[in-house]
Amino acid sequence: MNTISKAKIFNANPMVVALVVVMIAFPIVPGFQTEAEAGSAGAFVGGMVAGHVISDAVQRDRVRTAAAVETANNFRQAAPAPAAAAPQTPEQKMQQLDKLAAGGYITKEDYKARKKAIVDGN
Repeated sequence: MNTISKAKIFNANPMVVALVVVMIAFPIVPGFQTEAEAGSAGAFVGGMVAGHVISDAVQRDRVRTAAAVETANNFRQAAPAPAAAAPQTPEQKMQQLDKLAAGGYITKEDYKARKKAIVDGN
């Protein structure tokens, strides 16, 4: 059973979300100039920083997902096979046979035949 939720598409860091919101809302601020000057590299640097932050967030999410999958796979390992039951002693076989006869699960003839087999060592 896969325990990883596929509904969660992106696990964003709150700082990344805040940065994206500021980047979207900042041009709305009165007095902000949307035209970049020829000698200004602000837009380029801002884009580089935002790209770096977002790619780091995506990489961290991939690492967390891989770790969760590995942990889930470790729990899926097969359980060890149960140990073989020890053979019953003749006394245990007779007790079981007596219970079957007392409960009416076998006939008197069958009881006698099975008792003879136990006594004979079969």
